[in-house]
Amino acid sequence: MRKYILLILMSALLMAPAVASAHTMDKSMLYTDVSATSANIEEIMVLQSMGLIGYNGVDMALNPSENLSRKDFAAWIGAFFGLEGSTVEELAQAAKNEEYVSSLEGDITYKEINTALLHNKYEFEKPDATLTKEEYITFLSENLDMDMGGHTLLQMGGFSYGPTGTIEDVVTGDNMGVIIEGKTYMLSGHPRIFADSTDPESWIGQNLEKSILTTSGGHHHGHEEEQSSNTPTLQYIQIASTTQQTTEDTKDKYEGTATPREELKKNEGNDTTSTSSSTIWIVAIIALVAVIIAIFFIKRKK
Repeated sequence: MRKYILLILMSALLMAPAVASAHTMDKSMLYTDVSATSANIEEIMVLQSMGLIGYNGVDMALNPSENLSRKDFAAWIGAFFGLEGSTVEELAQAAKNEEYVSSLEGDITYKEINTALLHNKYEFEKPDATLTKEEYITFLSENLDMDMGGHTLLQMGGFSYGPTGTIEDVVTGDNMGVIIEGKTYMLSGHPRIFADSTDPESWIGQNLEKSILTTSGGHHHGHEEEQSSNTPTLQYIQIASTTQQTTEDTKDKYEGTATPREELKKNEGNDTTSTSSSTIWIVAIIALVAVIIAIFFIKRKK
């Protein structure tokens, strides 16, 4: 049922000309078995935006608890490195032809990932161990910025970290963009958007916490027809949650910019609480003394 709902939502998104780019993906649309509230949804979106994780060619499920097969891994890095192919089989075979993997059979190991992506810079206790897709996501997320002799995995894929700060305005239409500190940054043809809404108008005034740019010399499989490779574009944007931002603003208002009257009320409230607490203790002590006296007289009467 969830699969059909997802397909309907994707169709609706494709038919909404003024709300979002035709190829926009948000955190609720990536996989049928990954919730938008999953603990690692941010890591999944970052890696997915870069092509380091993808689909299995059968359905839109990630199956994070399953072991990562060599075929899926090969197809994913085939997309990451911009190899020729449009299907899982074609990309996997292209990666094998380029010797990123030695076989498409069985499950991938840490040692093979180390060779294909990290130039054997990482030292493992158990290099021949296989791993689940969830473990793969965690491992790559932790090492995305590891120095591999002058460059990182992020840079090796043709990406760099982009702008952060308050979104002053947006560009809408077939090509979307955000304006930060007076500079316009256009979104790529297939951006991943981590936000409460994919409506760009709702982003105005919000905080862009993190972004990833495509770079002029990068491999961006399937994006070339949408954007000029000479113009860096935003492949991933992460906008602070409206609820989180409102809560933080409210906290700052009362803790950092309270007026003298508000401080007085706050102090009066604290004094009232303290007085109430003292009264409760006094009443409790009187009650206890009364009980002790009552017991004493009862025993004496007997």
